[in-house]
Amino acid sequence: MKNRFLKLSLLLYLLPLSLFAQVQLESALKDAANAPIIEDIPVAPNGFVFEKPTTNNSIKYKSSITFNRTIYVDAKNGKDKNDGLSAKKAIKSLEKLGTMKLTFGDQVLLKGNQTHFGTIELLNLNKKKKATEKIHIGSYGKGKATIDFKGYPAGIMVQNTSNVIITDLKITGDGGPSNAKPMKRPQDQKKDQRYAIRIQSDETHPHSLMEDFTVYNVDIYDVFLLNSAETSRACRQWNMNDGAGWGWGVFGQVLRKGKGINNVTVKHVTVENISQMGIRFKGSGKIDGSAPRNVNNVHIEFCTVYQAGGPGMQFNRCNNSHLKYSRITESGNRNDKRKWGRGSGMWTWGLQNFLFEYNVFEGAQGIADCCGAHIDFNCKNVVLQNNLSRYNAGGFIEILGLNYNCSYRFNISVNDGWRNMKDPAQAFWGKVGTPGAIVTVNGHNHKKQYEGPYQTYIYNNTIINTKEGNAPYKNPNVFNISTSNEGLVMMNNIFWMEEKANKGWSMHRWKDDAAYDAAFDFKISNEPKPNAKPEKGFDGSVAAKARPMNAEELAKMELNMRNNIYQLYNEKGTDKYSKVKNALAEGYWDEKAMGGNPDFENEKGSNPSDFVPKNTVLISAGEKIEKLKSDKTEKGIYFGGLEVTTDFFGNPIKGNIIGAVVPNAKIRDWSKVMKENDKPLEN
Repeated sequence: MKNRFLKLSLLLYLLPLSLFAQVQLESALKDAANAPIIEDIPVAPNGFVFEKPTTNNSIKYKSSITFNRTIYVDAKNGKDKNDGLSAKKAIKSLEKLGTMKLTFGDQVLLKGNQTHFGTIELLNLNKKKKATEKIHIGSYGKGKATIDFKGYPAGIMVQNTSNVIITDLKITGDGGPSNAKPMKRPQDQKKDQRYAIRIQSDETHPHSLMEDFTVYNVDIYDVFLLNSAETSRACRQWNMNDGAGWGWGVFGQVLRKGKGINNVTVKHVTVENISQMGIRFKGSGKIDGSAPRNVNNVHIEFCTVYQAGGPGMQFNRCNNSHLKYSRITESGNRNDKRKWGRGSGMWTWGLQNFLFEYNVFEGAQGIADCCGAHIDFNCKNVVLQNNLSRYNAGGFIEILGLNYNCSYRFNISVNDGWRNMKDPAQAFWGKVGTPGAIVTVNGHNHKKQYEGPYQTYIYNNTIINTKEGNAPYKNPNVFNISTSNEGLVMMNNIFWMEEKANKGWSMHRWKDDAAYDAAFDFKISNEPKPNAKPEKGFDGSVAAKARPMNAEELAKMELNMRNNIYQLYNEKGTDKYSKVKNALAEGYWDEKAMGGNPDFENEKGSNPSDFVPKNTVLISAGEKIEKLKSDKTEKGIYFGGLEVTTDFFGNPIKGNIIGAVVPNAKIRDWSKVMKENDKPLEN
């Protein structure tokens, strides 16, 4: 085994800069002077057209709660001299509503099919003892009301206040009085962000623990801080902060010493065309999510984020949560110069116990990351299962450093990882970035040296990557799997690619007396090369000498990569293109690479139903997934253990299979599955 490993060379590339360094736009443009901004908007490979979201204009929330006071707002026929306590005596404006001292037990209903200008604020209403009564903001009449908060920091601002229900609304906030003066009120002039719904726990109030929120049947669209931008703000560097701020959808955040946010339901919410993230929850405790002051128990279902300028959704120090039956389409979108133009469909940081299932992540764009859904640093027990990932420029799987017991299993990936910085047809990325990668599992983190990830389980995924599916682009087909891993299972996957996977970068770097253990060919950075000069692109690191890994280091890696099917192999185990036994790219290794044809329904397609295999014998040759020796947890995977009893479509699995779908599977329409599981909101 030692000699076998020593012959291997997993060649990898390095994501060289911290995701958190802030780069001014002026500096970014100066650094990229030889790579001028290209206003071209990336077009998805294969001519694929993403489905636009559909919304409704119905009032769906039905409550059994008896409110102490219901305030009606009618922008057309109301009068601010009225008391607002009946539809006939409705007040007219949100400005008047702001003077009525909203509190627990109040319900605010806005007249439907009208636009109400301004903001609704629920600030510091918590008392020492948690209130038992709710606050509801919704619509009345024959359709949803619209809140237009142009020129205000938030459409609905909830600060240090619990027990809030927000339903049946449309919310938009497209700019302000001017770019130089984005806010209307004098007290808001220093605020440089705009939020459709802002949930904020902070230290300005002694009772800042915020609990029990519901956002239901709400449509958010066109949220921007600026009125216009002369030059595209689309990110061409690793990070960008030009000081001009952004527009957000739903953002729940614990600031500084705020005591936390607990128990949030976000259901049937659509976010469309905003400059930054669609849905985000962020705590402020320890980076591993273990301390108070974080976000807990967030449940997001049946939500859609479409063409967000940044990531579709992001979860930071957010624990014991669940995202399912949701769709994120074209994150990192740059069809408006005010957008950031970079972002994964979803990414995580510092989470514990978060399950993502039955979601669609598609069309992510931008430099760096920009996967369908990726697991960033410091996470524990994050699982992605039964998701569809397709046409995401950055890739399918990305698990970075200091992550524990994370998994991708029973997902389908279609033509992910098509970003190629060397492809002339992709000049819109600029000159700074990395190639897309089908699978990235490396120890990149906030420290100087790569660490982990630890006990990673990647199994039973169906991964499709074809020439036709990536046209007119040239897919780099990179595997980025570093030897900083400690415990890695990659089994029973299908890698259906028409070309060899290119070897990743083998960048042995050295900085501040510590190795950048970023990219390995089963060698370790040993010392800097003589007279090596620092390179700005690698954060001041220099080229390093390398030595082979020793037996102890190889054992610590505990790599279990076997029983995967590759299109590169034919039934005899040789490469049908090169006619050699070493069929995979140089530096990539599989202990038991499988040949054979799964016989998909339509391997040139883009939908899950296209990748139902008909080769029963081949697909039934899966192996049981065993727990890693280094894994000290009870079940290996927090959510249900390692054994999975149903496939991508919910069909029962007999024995062990390869890929995400049983042979000749019965197709279950996800829209029907969603409807079956979509229960009315009850409060």
